[in-house]
Amino acid sequence: MCYAEGMGEGHSSYVYYGSDEGAAAAAAAGKYAQLTAGEEGWGNEVIDGSVGTVDDAVSCLRRTCDALQMMSMFGGKKVIWLKGATFMSDSASGARSEAVQGALEELVDVMSKMPAETFLVLQATEMDKRRSFFKKMASAAHMEEFAGIDITQEGWEAEVASLTLKLAQQRGLRFDNAAMDLFVQRVNEGTRQIANELDKLDVYLGEERRTVEERDIELMVPISRHGVIFEISRAIERQNAKLAIRLINEQLSQGEQGVTIIRAAIIPTVRSRYCARLLTDTFRLNATGGYRSFESALNRLPAQARKLLPLKKDGSISCYGIYQAARSLGKLSLSKAKQHLLACAKADLQLVSTQLDTKDVLHKLIIALTA
Repeated sequence: MCYAEGMGEGHSSYVYYGSDEGAAAAAAAGKYAQLTAGEEGWGNEVIDGSVGTVDDAVSCLRRTCDALQMMSMFGGKKVIWLKGATFMSDSASGARSEAVQGALEELVDVMSKMPAETFLVLQATEMDKRRSFFKKMASAAHMEEFAGIDITQEGWEAEVASLTLKLAQQRGLRFDNAAMDLFVQRVNEGTRQIANELDKLDVYLGEERRTVEERDIELMVPISRHGVIFEISRAIERQNAKLAIRLINEQLSQGEQGVTIIRAAIIPTVRSRYCARLLTDTFRLNATGGYRSFESALNRLPAQARKLLPLKKDGSISCYGIYQAARSLGKLSLSKAKQHLLACAKADLQLVSTQLDTKDVLHKLIIALTA
């Protein structure tokens, strides 16, 4: 998501920052290309802001100030790009240091009185908004924040899907439903990684085929750390006990806690399947018409029924998980779905209150869920 402060016109400094580093970097690159009109002028300069120490950060900031204050040797426009600055966040080598704070204050002063036809493009990974330099920078520059998608919040899947569709359209790519579902769950939430994976798919498909299918994702897109959670969920939905157990064993061998696995990968899946079965049986919901149709149907449910549904941070219904569950219900009955919920509750209690072997508890649960 992009949040802008200040106006785009009338400024000679442009600041792009945020947890979605890929989106901020792309915006900064676009602004630099626009200001330089694709020409490498004598006065233009790209300064690497990725540093590891306080001394390096101060040196980088002073170099930027010097470049902004120095007139172009041959006159005309001059564009300085401070790229990938890592020292503006609340860190020991960043804005927490008094030396870095002082250098940042100096930069803001320079930004407010740069020579005519001199421009600054600044891209930072994060900003410590509590510091005075940030408040002064907001009045001296056009600033845009690119906040990454929070995958701990309900509804993150729909946000990733929307971003993926936008970037895919730019490349002339389309997704079938199964491919999109798998892609969303395999990648992380960062614009940069999504774009990189789409570039790989673009090259792999070639000019002949433009629709991405599930088999393409399985072959070309690696599983991210949070993607393993989805793979366990998929295995449960498909009643593939062997795959689910193998994935759980891999996570346990890497030091993951059993209670984390059951609460992140298993319980949400079983709970969504129970809710989906209850709602489809009671209100004859149908997931075969696509996500948007299913979302509209959920929003038309009576208030009492909507209390069963998870909510996004803005209070609206999070439909994606229920939609996924409804599509994979098969012949699962409501009574069986309820038994699965009770089995999860029992296993969770065993993991936190007994000395039973974690692997044994999870294996037995998987067998119960997929039998």
